[in-house]
Amino acid sequence: MRYLLLLFVLPLLIFASGCSCTNQIEREDFTSSDAREIFIEGHPESSFQENIRNGEIIRGMNEDEVIASWGMPNVYLSSRERDEECFVYYIQDRGANSVLVYMLDFDSDNILYDWDIDEKRLSSYSLVGFDEMPVYHGNAPTVDTGKK
Repeated sequence: MRYLLLLFVLPLLIFASGCSCTNQIEREDFTSSDAREIFIEGHPESSFQENIRNGEIIRGMNEDEVIASWGMPNVYLSSRERDEECFVYYIQDRGANSVLVYMLDFDSDNILYDWDIDEKRLSSYSLVGFDEMPVYHGNAPTVDTGKK
């Protein structure tokens, strides 16, 4: 009787835990909604139109669909050993002193098959924009911040 109960409860727990074959990452602010709509209008055959419209990526998207949804990656990597590629996106986490790094893996057919999200905490650093970065002049020890 105990084993019968276990056989019934175990699949129910797995089902209730929310196991899903479709994983999503959502970063709506990576690219503009206008750019996403232009892609959708030009690619009516895409089965990921609603995901692109919402700024989501889904396993099974091709590189063009990912770029339409999130824009150009910050870094593009190509494997020397295998016919695979990786897009790297990074953004400042909202309200935290950290950077989120998204690594999206594409197979030899340029189809998204996996991703990894890593958070880099910047406890003793602060994030600055390109316009705030110091400008170094040759070997001179002085730093020109561009501000007067």
